[in-house]
Amino acid sequence: MSASPDDLAARLDRWAENELERDDERAAIQAIETKQERKAPPSAPFHFRRLDKIEPEPPSEIVQGLGFDKGTVVAIVGTPNSGKTALAVSLVLAVASHAERWMGLKVAGGPVIYFAPEAPASVILRARAAVSRLALPHSPAFYISNSVPALGGELTSSIDERRVEATIDAVQAAEGERVRVALFDTLASCLGDGEENGDGMLRLVAAAKWIAFTAGVCAVLVHHPSKGDGAGLRGHGSLAAACDSILRIESDELSGIRTATLIKARDHATGLQIRFELEPVALGERDSFGDPLTTIVVRPTTQRAAPPRPSGKRQQQLLCELERRYRSGERAWDEATVRKAGRDLGIPRNSPADALKGLIQAGYVTGSPASLTLKFPPEECTK
Repeated sequence: MSASPDDLAARLDRWAENELERDDERAAIQAIETKQERKAPPSAPFHFRRLDKIEPEPPSEIVQGLGFDKGTVVAIVGTPNSGKTALAVSLVLAVASHAERWMGLKVAGGPVIYFAPEAPASVILRARAAVSRLALPHSPAFYISNSVPALGGELTSSIDERRVEATIDAVQAAEGERVRVALFDTLASCLGDGEENGDGMLRLVAAAKWIAFTAGVCAVLVHHPSKGDGAGLRGHGSLAAACDSILRIESDELSGIRTATLIKARDHATGLQIRFELEPVALGERDSFGDPLTTIVVRPTTQRAAPPRPSGKRQQQLLCELERRYRSGERAWDEATVRKAGRDLGIPRNSPADALKGLIQAGYVTGSPASLTLKFPPEECTK
């Protein structure tokens, strides 16, 4: 009995389905076999050591307590005219001249290479003035380059990174000892065509870390603070994260005192402060008009640190009045006298009491209600 056309069609469909299933099985088997053939050999583990088998390696400090150590990246940060270049010159000159101390901190001496693409003439003048002040028995191993290492450039970063390393090698060969510091003033001048808020900063940070590690130097970056955050660094956040230490400089406009504060340090306590002044110096040479060339050098200040000030407007008014009275010879007041002094200043009737309470709580005014005085008396009246 012959099969009907419908039966033949159904059998053909089942045969085609079986063939497709077999094709899928063959393809799966072939894929597994291919993967097994291409399987990579077992990966080697990363290097590791048990803690009690690691020999301790003391840090190789260059400037005591600041985090200016071998293999680190450090930022000196300050607004224009804050004295960051003057401080940088003073610091590295102490290293280059093998000084025992700088600003009271111990120093490990050695050659220095100062990349000054932004203002090389100014760096040279300040360095020469500082050297003349020190009266050194020998010339310091202080090298200055006016070249522009474009460490943030897309095409130049890796090339100039190697050129910086070659420069360090050349200085080491000339001096016969290891370079301690490679300084870049300013960071913005070394970005090349890179963006400060983007890949340019990432490339520059990576280059600085690599130079510090491979050359065994302290890579110092002179930079500007963030416009929106005085405590931050301008540009991409990778910079602050990558820095081992950050030294921020602030200036008091009235006294001219500069304060450099250690605001970040991986292996040192933060908060260390260096207070200094900028002293004008006349050089032996003359300018194109025949007048003596002048520059500035850093000197430790002898002025006392300015006392903190309250944040509230009425507290500030009342404190200023008490300081004025202190200078006139008054040394203590009862609470009623202080309140009246506030009302005489035009402070609303109940506010002098609140302002006084705030000054006492903040520690600006101390004593009992019968005898109040200033915790931070004006400098002119201190003995």
